[in-house]
Amino acid sequence: MTNAIRQAAERSSKLVEQYLPDAFLFAIILTGVAFVLALVSVAPGEGTGVVGHAGNLLLDGWYGGFWNLLSFGMQMTLILMTGYALAQTKPVDWLLTRLARVPNTERGAAAMVPVVAAAASFVHWGLGLVVGALFARKIATEMRGIDFPIVVAGAYSGFVVWHGGLAGSIPLLLNTEDNFLIEAGILDATFGTGGTIFTVANLALVVAVGFLFLPALFALMYPTDDAKKTPIDPAEFEAAADGGEQATGGWASTSVPEDASLATRIEHSLGIGVAIGLVGLFAVGLYFVEGIQNGTMPWNNLNLNIVNFGFLFLGLLFHGTPKAYIEAIVEAVENVWGIILQFPFYAGIMGIMAYAPEGSVSLATQIAQGMVAVAPDGTLPAFAFFTAGLVNFFVPSGGGEWAVIGETLVTAAKASGESIPRVAVAASWGDAWTNMIQPFWAIPLLSISGLSVRDIMGYCVMVLLGAGVIVAVGISVLPM
Repeated sequence: MTNAIRQAAERSSKLVEQYLPDAFLFAIILTGVAFVLALVSVAPGEGTGVVGHAGNLLLDGWYGGFWNLLSFGMQMTLILMTGYALAQTKPVDWLLTRLARVPNTERGAAAMVPVVAAAASFVHWGLGLVVGALFARKIATEMRGIDFPIVVAGAYSGFVVWHGGLAGSIPLLLNTEDNFLIEAGILDATFGTGGTIFTVANLALVVAVGFLFLPALFALMYPTDDAKKTPIDPAEFEAAADGGEQATGGWASTSVPEDASLATRIEHSLGIGVAIGLVGLFAVGLYFVEGIQNGTMPWNNLNLNIVNFGFLFLGLLFHGTPKAYIEAIVEAVENVWGIILQFPFYAGIMGIMAYAPEGSVSLATQIAQGMVAVAPDGTLPAFAFFTAGLVNFFVPSGGGEWAVIGETLVTAAKASGESIPRVAVAASWGDAWTNMIQPFWAIPLLSISGLSVRDIMGYCVMVLLGAGVIVAVGISVLPM
């Protein structure tokens, strides 16, 4: 069985190396594909010819959507940056170093990396991407001959559980007052995370995929022939973007020259940094206390803003000084440039997918409606999973994707009597699922590791196939 899985992984890797384009070019190609599909399938406005329809789709759909997600894009960027900065702190660095010394064999190390990445991704998806990459580097430092691409692939594969975690966009948006479904009259009230994230079905899937399937798969895929391994000299990490291999700043790095200026002393002030961090975390505590006083438990009171806020100030507290945190954020910016560049293009694709002149139905809605229409009775959660996975190719943003398919899925759930939280959780997993072959979110991890998307995606295809079966079945039968 080991040889069969390894052989399948090798064939998958060869196909990916031959045909998968760069992540930015992938976005450009998807833009063209979405434009053509929308041009053909979406009915033009009344009295509009083909040329006018194409022009409207280009201007109102693509260009209009290009800038429509700036606030959400800023939230996503901050999640990654605050997660990156937190991952560089000495407490996290200390933990990763010691974890990297736990496995005794290369195969055991390859199995351990996706588990660590999955655990971090469950807490915070930005943290998971960065911790996974840094842990892969730690492993490569401890085991000089280990196959580095498969280790980095394992680090990215742990990301598959993120949407079932604490920072899952769809569950958090469902728990946000006056979200777009409530404003549209589709929903009457919010759904707390106690009914989505913290359910038996979701948590069981996190365990099954992240902590059982992934380590077993990567242990089986690991090459036994040294000639098929691609080790890396840790010295080469210096040639890659600085990913914080040595944690910057910290409470032990606060000394300044005696003749330093007042401004320099303030920048390196441990007291100021710790005070700001504690004040911010105190505000987080007040936020949850106020929620409890109003009858909302903390696990039902998570949203994108409080996650960002908490991780920002936790990172500042752990770094100790304002200067150390500034340096960590500067490194974070260097490693998220690809997302900053590509996110507007995917927002433009989302605009194309959502484009619908009066009396027409958008491409995204047609896809969702088509998938729902062919779903046999009792299979809506599984079809919601596959629908979200398909749409994720074009809109690799959980919240953005939910904005274009959420109404259709929730309406279908209400009409069929299916649990809305179950359908939402299924869509969440579908969004995370096809990230395994969508290079968008791999950009920061690849920047830290110094690899290309073609080095890891072949292994991720194997994750896609196995996790797809587990989640599709689990989300249909496990109790919520």
